[in-house]
Amino acid sequence: MWGTIDPRDLIYTVLGLALFGLTLQPALARYKLFNLPAFYLVFGALFAGVGMALIDPLEGGWQSMVIEHASELIVIISLAGAGLAIDTPMSWRNWNPTWRLLIVAMPLTIAAVAFLGHGWLGLSLPAALLLAASLAPTDPVLARSVQVSPPGQDEEPVEVALTAEAGLNDGLAFPFVYLAIHAATLGVAEATSGEAWIWDWLTFDFAYRVAMGIVVGYATGWAISRVVFSPWGDGAQGAWNAVLVILSATMISYGVTEAVDGYGFLAVFVAVRAGRSNTRGTEHEGYEKYVHHGAEQLEAILLAILLLWLGTFLVGGALSGLRWEEVAFALALVFLIRPIAGLLAMIGHPCDRMSRRNVAFFGIRGMGSVFYIAYAQNHAEFADIDGVWRVAVVTIVVSIVVHGYAANIFLSEDPEIGDVHPYAEDTNDTARKPAE
Repeated sequence: MWGTIDPRDLIYTVLGLALFGLTLQPALARYKLFNLPAFYLVFGALFAGVGMALIDPLEGGWQSMVIEHASELIVIISLAGAGLAIDTPMSWRNWNPTWRLLIVAMPLTIAAVAFLGHGWLGLSLPAALLLAASLAPTDPVLARSVQVSPPGQDEEPVEVALTAEAGLNDGLAFPFVYLAIHAATLGVAEATSGEAWIWDWLTFDFAYRVAMGIVVGYATGWAISRVVFSPWGDGAQGAWNAVLVILSATMISYGVTEAVDGYGFLAVFVAVRAGRSNTRGTEHEGYEKYVHHGAEQLEAILLAILLLWLGTFLVGGALSGLRWEEVAFALALVFLIRPIAGLLAMIGHPCDRMSRRNVAFFGIRGMGSVFYIAYAQNHAEFADIDGVWRVAVVTIVVSIVVHGYAANIFLSEDPEIGDVHPYAEDTNDTARKPAE
């Protein structure tokens, strides 16, 4: 007998379709008009209209906590995948564009967004600081289309720069998230006055937390890789548990670092880089292909779910009260603020004009911004948090559409040439195809 549709059944069906759609990505990626994140946003918006459950972080409580931890999980897994993918060894010379983006472009972006957010959009200073810290970093999740290929493939300097920037920029973004939290909790006057407070922020939120992210991340990554490539580890057992390895390594490095008040995002990226450096030039080199594939699969699943949610949030209240100034701000960030900051950062670097423009332009915004805002909202009261969410959501949507299609046009690569199946035959004895 026919009756009303159970929302639970609808959710299962929608999620099943979303995950099945991921299997079509390799075949569809060759088309210029294919933009998976944009499609999932649209589908989420459509299904919201027929009763799909809406989780609204503006309501606070458990809803904002769910979004915080869901976005947190996808970011750390994405950071692990990004760290594994880069073949170019880290050095000042090899990663010079990355250091330029971190030292010059990101602080300029933070300053510009905070200034315009407070002076033009009328946000309070704590909210403007939060918006700046949230929208300044290049997103490690949605920036996949402009990042390096899986391990062992050719990689361009532009891709290395953007991938490494996305992996490391948490060390500069999170201190300003804490600055916004302190300003919202203590009041602007008290939070920004007095040498004692400034010294505490510089020494703890900046120096200590960044140092712990690097030190603990490297130590845990080195230790885990030693176990993985021991006679008892997965590296010597045919790479059967690569998904478990990347998930456990990510959570261990993140959890241990956060336990000592370090920056876990930074630690995850450093940890997988430590693992790669530990195997470079050894008989174990090549195992990272399997682990990277596991990270990509986990990331794709979470991304599909979160993009569907973002679509529902988009039409379910995120844009309530939207002003033209906020849309103009989002467009200015994507087309002017980040590109100008990036071009200034690349002055004097010996690269061709097109590479300089690509590095400057493709600063994609995404799930990292969602996490920062949800995290801050759950740790302090922001009077105009709805305005922060509105601007961030519009910016993310603009970035998904503009950067997604621009990457297809300017940075596209034939998937039949550029992609290698993770279980392809390998000359490495320890990173071999699983037995039939």
